[in-house]
Amino acid sequence: MKTNIVKLIIVTSAFVLSHISWAQFDETPGASRGGQGPDSEVEGLYEVFDQREQQRTEGRLRQQRQRLSQPLPSLGELSTLAPFEDIAVIQRRFLPKTQRFELTASGATGLNNPFFNSVGVAARASYYFRERYGVELIYMLFANTQRAVTRDLAEERSIDTKTLVTARNFMGAAFRWNPIYGKVTWFNQRIIPFDFNFAVGGGVTETESGSTEPTIHLSTGQVFAISKSLAFRWDLNWNFYQAQSQLQSGLESKSNQDDLLLAFGLSFFFPEAAYR
Repeated sequence: MKTNIVKLIIVTSAFVLSHISWAQFDETPGASRGGQGPDSEVEGLYEVFDQREQQRTEGRLRQQRQRLSQPLPSLGELSTLAPFEDIAVIQRRFLPKTQRFELTASGATGLNNPFFNSVGVAARASYYFRERYGVELIYMLFANTQRAVTRDLAEERSIDTKTLVTARNFMGAAFRWNPIYGKVTWFNQRIIPFDFNFAVGGGVTETESGSTEPTIHLSTGQVFAISKSLAFRWDLNWNFYQAQSQLQSGLESKSNQDDLLLAFGLSFFFPEAAYR
């Protein structure tokens, strides 16, 4: 009898303990049969979302590459490009020159003759076969008057000033190069485009004594655009030549002569620019 009672107690205790353990296992967060608890389902949803987001990103990148590889039919489609930082804008020159003529009229003055005041006019005719490159014909005519120091040498010291060389005119041709262009503001009221140019060439200078001398011509200057056909222009010219003069003894000699000339004027461009 006692043996049966002990067996019953042992079986009952084992049954109760087994049910308590199973209940604790079921109440553990995220645990269920087959490992398919709530946490596992949430993690699976995150993985699916990440995969779809990656697929959408890769699809957008493929579309952008296709757009960049194809020419745009209109400027309005620039907004479809991304990222926009890939686009670089280089502005063209405001005043076009390619296959156009330029006619310039200027007033000029000498800067480096200590004995004579030289003022005159200058005319130029240019043709540009490229935006940066062109050729130019030049003609300058001068009127020379004695300075006070020159009159004093002749009147007070009896020094013959006829030996001093002055230029009567210059005719020549030059090659022009326009490597620099930009913009300036006019009292914060207007933006003015400009070109900076250099020229090298040659010609002949006729002096007041009547001799004609081969001349090396160098110049630099700026062209400020008023419109696509009209511009303000200044030029700094340097003419170098060997001039023949007559000494007081009657002998003739040649000496190096250079004329530094500053000119201001207006330029007119034609034909009408149709490609800007």
